[in-house]
Amino acid sequence: MDAYFAAITARDYTKAWQLGGQNLGTSYATFVSGFQGTAKDAVTILSVAGDVVTARLLAYQSDGTVKTYQGTYTVQNGEISQSNIQQVG
Repeated sequence: MDAYFAAITARDYTKAWQLGGQNLGTSYATFVSGFQGTAKDAVTILSVAGDVVTARLLAYQSDGTVKTYQGTYTVQNGEISQSNIQQVG
C-alpha cells in the first residue's frame, strides 16, 4: 500500500493503477482525474486484520485545503484488490 500512495504522490499514475487502482471500479482516465488538485497524500494505518487495512488518508490539495478520507483496503499479493473509502471531512 505504501508503494501505491508513493506512486500517487510522485504522480506516477500508471504505477498506482498497476498497484491496485485498476481494481477500484473506475476507468484509468477517471482514476487519474480524481487526483487532480492533490499535491500529496499522508496515510495513517489505523489497523490491520488479515488482508484488510483500515486507513485514514489526508489529501493535501494544491489550493491549501485538506480532504480527509477513511475506510478499508484489501491488499493481496502486494496489490490493492478492493477498497471502501469515503470522504469524512
